[in-house]
Amino acid sequence: MNPYILLALVAAILAAGAGGFKLGADHELASQKRLDDQVRKVETAVQNKNADLIASLRPKYTTIQNKLEKQIETNTVYRDCKLDAVGLQLVNQALTGNTDTSSGSKLPAPDAPTK
Repeated sequence: MNPYILLALVAAILAAGAGGFKLGADHELASQKRLDDQVRKVETAVQNKNADLIASLRPKYTTIQNKLEKQIETNTVYRDCKLDAVGLQLVNQALTGNTDTSSGSKLPAPDAPTK
C-alpha cells in the first residue's frame, strides 16, 4: 500500500474527530447560553416581584404607652431586658393587632423544650 494513502486516511480520521469535538463544544456552549438566559429571566422576574412586595409593605404603629406605664410604676425592677407577663401580653397584642382584652390575663402554654 501506498504510505501517502495511509497518511491521508489518518489525517481524515483526525480531522473528523476534531470537527466532531468542535461541534460538540459549540453545542454545549449554546446549551449553556440558553440555560443562562432562562436563569437570568427568572432572576429578573423574582427580583421585580420581591421589589413590588417590599414596596407594598406599610409599617403599623401602635402605642401601648399608657397601659405599660402602669406596669412600670408597679413593677420597677426589669432585668435582662425582659418583660413581665402583663407587659409581654401588651406587646403581643400590639404586634398582632388584637386589642381585645376580654380573653383575660392567661398566657398561652409554653412550648415543649427540645433537645
